[in-house]
Parts: sequence; C-alpha cells; structure tokens
Amino acid sequence: AGLDSARYFLFRQASFGEDGDFSAEALIERHNNELANKLGNLISRTSALSEKYGIEKTENTLLKKLNLKQIEQNFNEYRIDKALSEIFSFIDSCNEFIQDKKPWETKSKTDLYQLVESIREISKLLSPFMPSTSEKISKVFATDEIKKAPILFQKIETETQKPNKQ
Repeated sequence: AGLDSARYFLFRQASFGEDGDFSAEALIERHNNELANKLGNLISRTSALSEKYGIEKTENTLLKKLNLKQIEQNFNEYRIDKALSEIFSFIDSCNEFIQDKKPWETKSKTDLYQLVESIREISKLLSPFMPSTSEKISKVFATDEIKKAPILFQKIETETQKPNKQ
C-alpha cells in the first residue's frame, strides 16, 4: 500500500496514545475507500478537467466548508485521528461539489479554480501525515498550468475480490 498509506492508516485508526486495532482488512479498506476513491479520485478528476478546460480565478466559496479551527484544535490536542477525519470531511465536500457542479458538462473554469485552490489547501493539511503524497499533489497543482495527475493510490485487491482462476 505504500508508506504514506500505512502512515495515514495508523494516524487515522486510533487516537494518539491509545491502543488501536490493526488488521490488514482495515488497512486495505481505508486505503481503497478513503485514499484511492476519495482523495485519489478528486485529484485525478480535478487535474484532468483543469488541464482540459483551464481555471479562472474567483472567490472560493468551497473553502468555507473547511473547518480549519477544528482541525487546528484537534491537532493541538493530539487528536490526529479527528484532525484527519475533518480533512477528509472537506475532501467529501469537494467530491460533492464536483458531482453537483459537473464541470465536465459546464466547462466552468471558476468551479475548477475553487477545486484547485481547495486541493492546494488539502495538500498542505495532509503534509505532516502523508509527506510524499502531499508533495506529488503540490507538484501537479503548483501552477495554473495543470496537467493530469498520475494515479496516487492503486486500489488493493483482496483474495475475495479476485476472480476465480480455473
């Protein structure tokens, strides 16, 4: 799954200083659902659409859904799992925004700008937990000339997901 995926899982799975449950299934579940589906898909879609249609600066109303005070408070109180939960709540908001606004139909450069700016903020917030992933995201969105991002997280297939070979 990679080092950043493992780091994310450990920070997200248990409260700091407390025992946590570890299982390969739980690691794969978080990797596939949160990292590959939510974060990875957001990065992939936004970068591809931004490359195709471009972005145009506007007020970022989407960022108002990011609860920075709560993230900071959780972080300061060593509730890393809760801080990550807040960050991923905002990632969910970004995914809902892209579904609602449908920039692949509207070709809205301002909607894409809001997504790009939000991803830049997400990248900064994730950097203490997932440094190499944050660096990859930052490189893709470093300028307003965005190119489609490489896949950040390959989904992990489990034995129960693999087709029977005969």
